Amino acid sequence: MILSLLKKYDDLILNNASQISSIESSLRTLTYVLPGRFADAEFASETLFAALNLIGLYHDSILARAAENLPPSRKPSPSPHNRYTRYWINSSKTYQHASLALTFLQYTDVLLEMGVQKKWGKEIKWKLIGMIEFIKVMCRIILLYKTNERTVVEPTIPRREIDPSIFPSTSNGDVMGHHEQGESDTWVGKYTKRVRDSISVVRSQHSQHYDVNEYLTNKVLMVEDVRKPPDLVHKLHSFGKFCELLYILRPLLYVIALQKYGNKSWRPWLLSISIEMSTIILMNYFYKTQIPGGCRWLSTLEKEERKRRFRQFFFYILRGPFYEQFTRPKINNFCNSVCNKPILSLFGGILRDYQPLWENIYFYTASS
Repeated sequence: MILSLLKKYDDLILNNASQISSIESSLRTLTYVLPGRFADAEFASETLFAALNLIGLYHDSILARAAENLPPSRKPSPSPHNRYTRYWINSSKTYQHASLALTFLQYTDVLLEMGVQKKWGKEIKWKLIGMIEFIKVMCRIILLYKTNERTVVEPTIPRREIDPSIFPSTSNGDVMGHHEQGESDTWVGKYTKRVRDSISVVRSQHSQHYDVNEYLTNKVLMVEDVRKPPDLVHKLHSFGKFCELLYILRPLLYVIALQKYGNKSWRPWLLSISIEMSTIILMNYFYKTQIPGGCRWLSTLEKEERKRRFRQFFFYILRGPFYEQFTRPKINNFCNSVCNKPILSLFGGILRDYQPLWENIYFYTASS
């Protein structure tokens, strides 16, 4: 019974993939404007946001399985990130479980914090925060060692990179693998046994905008396209591994310092930003260190991860004494100055609605 219902649901998602993606996107946008609109709007917004992310994980698995059954010529080319994370998920059950646990906590930590604070107060809330950060640290350490001591790239699961339009819609009278006239979408080579698209499918794909140069460019293989998935991220050695472990421990050390010195003290803030800056500087030195054959090169995936970690510094202006003494007065002055201006007043109103969340909810600016 349950399996049949899941099968029907999977078919529903595949047959209406484009519409489902549009609905998910619209609802996510709604969660950004809900705070401050009514009583408990923040909690409702986070509940909806967490539910959409968790349901989206299941939808991603449906689309990924369906894409595997497409002919090779129609399969989307995965990004280095998806090649790397999918390899480790398929290679290690431990990696799979740790990455899913970490992703679940990242999707629900704000909601859990809000719920506990609302029900049991701040004292229990900080115990929950410490426990969640400890579990996240353990998950990342597991990922570090299950990838043979490579940098932990995030997200630790494959992203949704599949265009829903590659799946036929039943609303157009199409069925997977067949045209209206019953003609097959694919054919099998007599000698190579490889599955190819039929001429009619190729013509329909390129009838609107066909460019020979674009088509050939998409077929060109880059260096990273032919590398094995594990080789997309370097193994860490000596102080490179130490820096990654220190970066992983940073959120937990920050929470411990907050509980000891309080949110108004500069010590936790300075400790956290010092750890992040030192790990980034030392990791840059690690990649410049000479090895047999020359210096280590930063792969596309490692460059993306480094940029993501640089972006995390933005949250420091919304934390602790820096926020209290510098950021909050600037935001208040800006909101007061635009309160009577037609368009800017809307932006100012949104900032004011989010201020209580930055000030009272740890995970909103935790970047963990």
